[in-house]
Amino acid sequence: MTEMPLFVNSQGKKVLIFHIGDHKTGSTAIQLALAQNRITLQGKSLFYPAQIANNIIANHCIAYAEGDKLGQRQKAARSLRQLANQVRQSDADFIVISAEELEGVPPKIFAEVVEVFFADTADEIRIIGYVRPHAPRIISSYAERTKIGATRVLESSLDEFSRDAKKRGEFIYLPRFLAWRELFGQNFLLRPMIPSLLFNKSIVEDFVDYAFGGLKFAVDGGAAANESFCLEDLMRLKVLQQNLNVPRVLRLRLGWEIARLIGHMPPPVTQTKLQLHKSLAKEIFKTYLQDAKAMDQAFFGGKPLLENELNNAVEKAIDAPQPTEPKDVLSESELRSLTLMSGMIGGLLDAPEVNWPSFLYSKRIAEVQAGKYSQVN
Repeated sequence: MTEMPLFVNSQGKKVLIFHIGDHKTGSTAIQLALAQNRITLQGKSLFYPAQIANNIIANHCIAYAEGDKLGQRQKAARSLRQLANQVRQSDADFIVISAEELEGVPPKIFAEVVEVFFADTADEIRIIGYVRPHAPRIISSYAERTKIGATRVLESSLDEFSRDAKKRGEFIYLPRFLAWRELFGQNFLLRPMIPSLLFNKSIVEDFVDYAFGGLKFAVDGGAAANESFCLEDLMRLKVLQQNLNVPRVLRLRLGWEIARLIGHMPPPVTQTKLQLHKSLAKEIFKTYLQDAKAMDQAFFGGKPLLENELNNAVEKAIDAPQPTEPKDVLSESELRSLTLMSGMIGGLLDAPEVNWPSFLYSKRIAEVQAGKYSQVN
């Protein structure tokens, strides 16, 4: 566990906590624990106003700040006001809003939303986020975007994805997190998503310990969340996504549904971990070393946490690139079967009378409420 300050004990105040992700830092595990009421705080009450996540708040923030067509700003304001009223009317000691999609919202916009809608809902507002070291974040983001059928990633190798992210500066962390701290000061806390450094090596327990100011707590057991996809299952999902012509939201929900189903199955006989190869790991090291050092200095007391993870990535990298095309991983007969099934699924999805995104989401929520939700990532 890292030696970093927790938020101070609330001492009788009503506290609103925004958990802002990042993506690929165990947000689903935290959200499941909250949604399933598995977190108990000694002497304090807790309210979580979501069935699993409040990610829609990110869209509302952008629409409120930038929407100028078809009443988008007004719609967003109405939704934000409704959520704020839930917080305002709650008599819980702590209220948590968790939304990893806030990673994509400029901190200045979010600060404006907080000031306009949430400033008077609680005595104190805290922001807590997690940052995943650069190399594992790139690997996990590639897998996640393959899972949900992101068009650009379906056509890319891991190397191409990494280089595209480099051009866009997607995983340069320092400017974004400095902006959060500049706007929220001591009410913003950033934690490293490094399993060996987490409280009890658990993302859920780390979140509870740090977000709630070191209160004594208990976390009941629950279904596993966010186990990693093996390369073979990832390629199976890629076949499905490559053979579908459906809207983005349906691709996303299908990816999550397949992940949910895989989470209930025994692991495949052949399991290959998605890994960096040496030349790519060295390229990532060179690209992100300055950012890692600056992040360590700014947020982690100068301890080389993110820097060490870049070094570890190079040391653990394999010699040659792994194949990321299904034909190079799966047998010809399996590819044929998967292509046939993908065609059949695509035909079913054409049924106009079914709202497939809503149907698939309802299945996920039902399993969350039953305490049986499990998925791979």
